[in-house]
Amino acid sequence: MPTLEMAESSSAGADDTADAAPGAAPRARDAIDPELIKLRRTRPKIGIVTALGLVGLSAYFIFKLAPDRSYAGEPEKAPAVALAEVAAGRVDTNRHIRVEAEPVVAHAIRASLNKNDIGMRVAPARGTGDKVWIAVDGDGWIAPAVQGYDGRLRRLKDVPFGATVAEYAAEHPRIVFATVAELRVAVASNKLKTVSGDVVAVRDTDRLAIDQVDPNASTIVASFNDRLPDVATWKGMLKAAEIIPQRTGEPDLQLRNVKFDVSLPVAEVTRRLEKAELWAARVDSVPHHFEATIADLRSSGPQALNLKLTAPGAAPQVVAVPDTDLDLVGVYVMRPIPDDALVLIAGEAPGDYWYVMPITLALLAIGLVFAWALVRAVRRDLIPPART
Repeated sequence: MPTLEMAESSSAGADDTADAAPGAAPRARDAIDPELIKLRRTRPKIGIVTALGLVGLSAYFIFKLAPDRSYAGEPEKAPAVALAEVAAGRVDTNRHIRVEAEPVVAHAIRASLNKNDIGMRVAPARGTGDKVWIAVDGDGWIAPAVQGYDGRLRRLKDVPFGATVAEYAAEHPRIVFATVAELRVAVASNKLKTVSGDVVAVRDTDRLAIDQVDPNASTIVASFNDRLPDVATWKGMLKAAEIIPQRTGEPDLQLRNVKFDVSLPVAEVTRRLEKAELWAARVDSVPHHFEATIADLRSSGPQALNLKLTAPGAAPQVVAVPDTDLDLVGVYVMRPIPDDALVLIAGEAPGDYWYVMPITLALLAIGLVFAWALVRAVRRDLIPPART
């Protein structure tokens, strides 16, 4: 029995000191090993691909911000530059400049990046052959620029809305105006010089439109009142004033008036109405609308143009209109925007880009940190340790 107790005591002591270091004091069964408390967590490792990707992204965005960074350093007061110099390509892009320009409002294109955004109005500057465009705020209530436009000069294809403007211009014809003499030159050479001085290419399928006022016709718009309550009364008063209508329109019950077509000049009809004291009427001129294509004009005579007269409710008929009766001709031409076209973004100042430099510094810091991590990853994973 004594022998058994000694064996158990020896076994318990062996368990208490089994994990203890040689020469160390015995440790109780539920005591915490101090060596485990000192263990460090494994450091996270940044791989080569991760580090290289972040270095590349930082470098890419630093490069993409270079134009904005350069423009942010431009002077706040824009120097005046001649529009002809800009159109000739002798002015560097990404500069803050001021130009005296007249946008061709009839050729303006609205460009927007978002569906609900009012966007911008982009119009070519007159006399530049679509080489220079002016981009202004799309809000029509802003104050007009009466002393020129100042802003950032950029290539049209480099701005976010450039592709939208170029696509619209390539798919939709724009109207230009020219004299009859220049139109005849264009029929032979396919080059049309407009009244603004631009020279545009024309094709046989390009349409032209002419509105000509008939000098020997007019329209009387007669209002109904207590003295002249109906069409019959008006006809009697016009006959007394020596005005014989050629055609009488249907009375407009909402506007309470009726129209009479008369084969007399506007000035003569006005004089006779005033003489008869028929003040409840106005006299309008009668325009005739002609249409044709460049190909249709090739069969015209030397002194008159073969044009199609269009009238509401009637089939078009070809009429030879003398050149002397025509003033300006509107031609709808397809005008693709030149690849080297420039756009002046009005109102864009260098101070608007104050945030570019802090972002650049942050990207540079990120790039340097991950460049150091890339070096460590390469040394750890690709370069074998030196043998001792």
